[in-house]
Amino acid sequence: MAMASEHPVVLLATTRPEGDPLEGAWRSVSADQPVSIINLGPLRTSEAREMAVGFARANQDQLAQCLERAAGNPLFLEQLLQNVAENAASVVPGSIQSLVLARMDRLDPPDKRALQAASVFGQRFSLAALRHLLEVPGYDCAGLVGHQLIRPEGEDFLFAHALIRDGVYESILTASRKRMHLKAAEWFAASDIVLRAEHLHLAEDLRAARAYLDAARLELSNYRTEQAIALLEKGSQLAQEPDDRFGLALTLGEAQHHIGAQDAALDAYTRALEAATDDTALCHAWLGLAGVKRIIEDLDGALADLDAAEAAARSLGLKAEEARAHYLRGNVLFPRGDTEGCLREHSLALELARDADSAELQAAALSGIGDAEYMRGRFHSARERFTECLQISLEHGFGRTEVANRPMLAITSMWWGESRDAVEIASEAIAAAQRVGSRRAEMVAADAAYLAHIMRGELDLARPHAERSLELARRMGARRFEAEALAFCAELDFLEGHRVEALAKAHDAVKIDREVGNSYMGPTILGVLVLVTDDAEERRAASADAEALLDAGSISHNHLFFRIFAIDAFLNAAAFDEAEYHAGKLAGFCPEEPSPHVMFYAHRGSALARLGRGERSAELATEVSRIIAEGERMEQSRAVAGLQWARDVLESSTP
Repeated sequence: MAMASEHPVVLLATTRPEGDPLEGAWRSVSADQPVSIINLGPLRTSEAREMAVGFARANQDQLAQCLERAAGNPLFLEQLLQNVAENAASVVPGSIQSLVLARMDRLDPPDKRALQAASVFGQRFSLAALRHLLEVPGYDCAGLVGHQLIRPEGEDFLFAHALIRDGVYESILTASRKRMHLKAAEWFAASDIVLRAEHLHLAEDLRAARAYLDAARLELSNYRTEQAIALLEKGSQLAQEPDDRFGLALTLGEAQHHIGAQDAALDAYTRALEAATDDTALCHAWLGLAGVKRIIEDLDGALADLDAAEAAARSLGLKAEEARAHYLRGNVLFPRGDTEGCLREHSLALELARDADSAELQAAALSGIGDAEYMRGRFHSARERFTECLQISLEHGFGRTEVANRPMLAITSMWWGESRDAVEIASEAIAAAQRVGSRRAEMVAADAAYLAHIMRGELDLARPHAERSLELARRMGARRFEAEALAFCAELDFLEGHRVEALAKAHDAVKIDREVGNSYMGPTILGVLVLVTDDAEERRAASADAEALLDAGSISHNHLFFRIFAIDAFLNAAAFDEAEYHAGKLAGFCPEEPSPHVMFYAHRGSALARLGRGERSAELATEVSRIIAEGERMEQSRAVAGLQWARDVLESSTP
């Protein structure tokens, strides 16, 4: 050291952290005896990738896996790449395993045992959990930290490198590993049932399947549906007991149904039906199947399943299941336009839900009654029922019921002439649906947002919602909703002046709707075709088809949308008598609860038809001004624009 201080000598040396010979005197030399110590950190990603370029045996997928596992350690990266024929994502190459074992051999026996126990928890572990496995209350990790095998990370500890942890874990004998996983499962039983299930699985314990089911149900209750599905699929691979197979399949069907994966849900519920060991289980499987078949348009199949489920529930005295059967049957009758049947079934569901003292089923039944009131155009009554449903859901924390029904509160608010409320409620509904991962609820909320924006003349704000609704409908395989969304996109194209695109989408929507049965949205979709086509014969034929569907019995929105579209279509074609005919039909649709929104469009259509026929009276000018004021109050700016032109014409021609 003294000689080096007097001569221009450079000594370059490397050392590993453990047993570092530079400790002591070398690190405490004075300023006139300079020693520079550089601690090498991991390679940057770009540096690691450059190093890996020379290993031509690794394809891009393997290269990415090796880079990720090495985490910047050049030695580990080299060994992984040299052993790329082994599974780069899981297997520890023998060369790395030897290095890890050599470092373990330097440990005292208690620290070696502790390191192996820690590896059972994965990359991160807590001291309390480690002490539980070791059954040594006073153990600390000082020795492991000193050998730089682990490092403190907040209140926990972290292995210095994932490959060190993997190498240590692979050194444990199989029987010992299982025992430690069982003890780890015991540790997590009260604090983390997901980790409990995973440790039971790794211990090859028969309780693992049921543990995965319990963990998945917890994830579902917290709206972590994708995580729940992953747990259920793991459990399904392990399940041996019939009850476990049934419970896992039934819950998996429920989870897949929630996210709109209806084909997967149908498969899961079918497996649940096959695994059912008694009539109660059969009843639950039939109810699940019916809920899926309703969405994928197998309405006859849904009704058959509901008949079987209701019979089983009644024979077993299961009031809640019987209530659910009536609720789902009412939901099936909704798209068929069977108003009386829908109202009857949901009313029965509400009565049975009260008998069963089930607040959740009461909320669902109230939403169904809201649907029935909506079907017959009683939008104020419908909004009250949806409000009651939401109040119960919020009070009891029924998040899925709340999310499913909030869009209908937006839609009924829109029809009642409260477009600003409709926009706000629809926005809240979209956000809530996204939080819980409900594609169907998000799709309906997107439709509600589209309608509210389009009525307000906000075309730029409406388009993303129409396109999102179409995307979700296609992802769910919900064909009738796909037809509906295509029709809305066609309307939007038409309003923006893209007539060719509008007509093509309208034709596609009509085609799909006829394939799935056009009772749910048929007249509405035909109304869009009436609006966008330039062909007078096609307009008359589509109008006649829509009228036939309406006469056969249809949901209220079909009466309203079709008439509104037809009014504008025939006004644009200067067919003023036809326009006034549709305005009259619109005005007389629901005299029990006349909707301000509906009456505005009816009166608007009639006034513009009169103007088109040449009327220029003071009475018409007064009427137009009144309608404009009503439209402005409801913020119907798109429809008001044409009336303002009419008022200008009347004011310039009326003495």
